[in-house]
Amino acid sequence: MMLPVNLHDNAIQAFQSMRMGKGDFKDCKFLVMKKHQEGNIQLDDELNAKCQTLEDLTNSLPNNETRFICYHLRFEMPKSQEHESAREGTRSKIVFLVWCPPATPVREKFQLAASTKTVKDKLNGIFVTHNASSKADLDEQQLIERCLTIMK
Repeated sequence: MMLPVNLHDNAIQAFQSMRMGKGDFKDCKFLVMKKHQEGNIQLDDELNAKCQTLEDLTNSLPNNETRFICYHLRFEMPKSQEHESAREGTRSKIVFLVWCPPATPVREKFQLAASTKTVKDKLNGIFVTHNASSKADLDEQQLIERCLTIMK
């Protein structure tokens, strides 16, 4: 089941700016979005402004509210015997993180689950989705491994 979700235009524009490397959000590593009372999903300006690294973001995420996070992951392709055909170098992938901690009210969890696909469909260019329920789930190395697994 999908809920009717209104992803605010500024969130879509910010995502496109981050993805394409142009505009106001060209240097952003991530965009944090949250659902407001009226049902609109908008940028979480507070978290976007104060967090510069994934560790900052992980430490600042609320323990009882959900968030959608578009993380622009950049990593070096590892040298590997099994991937001789793969070229070395830097890779860039957009990971869609769904933050849903255990203390979140049940109703909000259901709303998050019902709106995730709609939000992803409006953000063209997402490589992989990763669900996180604890701060340990937001480890950059785990995200890199997930991307490498899909790239095989």
